[in-house]
Amino acid sequence: MTSFNRLISPIVCAVCISALYSCGGGSGGSQVADGGIGGTGVTQGRVTGFGSIFVNGIEYETDNASFTVNNSDGTQDDLAIGMVVVINGSSDQASATGEAESVEYDSLLEGVVDSNDIATNNTLTIMNQTITVDADTVYENPFDATTLADLPVNSVVEVSGFTDGNGDILATRIEVESLGWSGDSLEVSGVVMNISGSQFQIGNLTIEAGTLTIPAEGTFVEVEGDSFAGDVFEADSIEIEGDGTNQVADDGDEVEIEGRITTALDNQDQFALNGQIVDASNTPFSGQTSQLTVGRIAEVEGVMDGTILIAEEIELKAEQSEKGEIAGILGSDNVDSSGGTVTLLGETIQVTSSTIMESDLEGEDSFT
Repeated sequence: MTSFNRLISPIVCAVCISALYSCGGGSGGSQVADGGIGGTGVTQGRVTGFGSIFVNGIEYETDNASFTVNNSDGTQDDLAIGMVVVINGSSDQASATGEAESVEYDSLLEGVVDSNDIATNNTLTIMNQTITVDADTVYENPFDATTLADLPVNSVVEVSGFTDGNGDILATRIEVESLGWSGDSLEVSGVVMNISGSQFQIGNLTIEAGTLTIPAEGTFVEVEGDSFAGDVFEADSIEIEGDGTNQVADDGDEVEIEGRITTALDNQDQFALNGQIVDASNTPFSGQTSQLTVGRIAEVEGVMDGTILIAEEIELKAEQSEKGEIAGILGSDNVDSSGGTVTLLGETIQVTSSTIMESDLEGEDSFT
């Protein structure tokens, strides 16, 4: 887990070694299918760097892009490492560059910490949603220098990541907003389940809709409110996200998605990534399809056919056991720009456009 707490060294960077596996710079990733797309399309993935903006190994220029942050107009300065964004624009895989037309960020959860089990099983429970962290999760706590394992119950945090819609989230970024909830507005996103009268559920959270209209079961929604007691969250608003299916693209769009496998490969060669159905039946696999297991992080490129993503390329990210992190003082004599490497604590690390690097100075730094 990448910590963003303030340290005393002039420049301190945390480099997630898992990023090297993700983009072919190491041995931990598996490209189980090969194809590849380019041109204009939609990209969804975590932000790994700035200068312009780096997502899914592509450096997107943003000079002419519009930004939407939590449903309001924003700027690139509102974004941070680890946030999962959706980019509409063009890209060239050969040069790993692109041009963004629009960049959208929407947090999955802004809620109260119910319990903290980071020390035992790397999970938090936030408003009855299960939040899992891994070596790539970025943690920012502007209030103190404690680790995520020390985060107190009743703290309010904003979570970005990959969700199955049913209350299970792999966090790519957790940012502490306060160390105690005082009635401020909260937000939870997920799939409508178990409608009963004026109530429904998202995962294990019961939501009281009052006189608000409850969308049909299976609809992906965002719920806001400022009253949460026990297992019940009273909704002030219920908004259907997009068309309610949690899709990031329309029929015919070229798509590149990073996410968590939420349903394993079935006998029709389909699986789900962040709840999005992916058809791999016509994808020439060069690896093991048995690796497409629930919880594995993958990156899929392909074209939307109605509501199904027809995969042209599938890349599996490194397993957690293959990941690591290193932190140290980074000076100019530690950087080899031509070779694309940095040296920290005697270790030479290959840096690519997917490497997660963070400075513990104020603000985000470009390492291009």
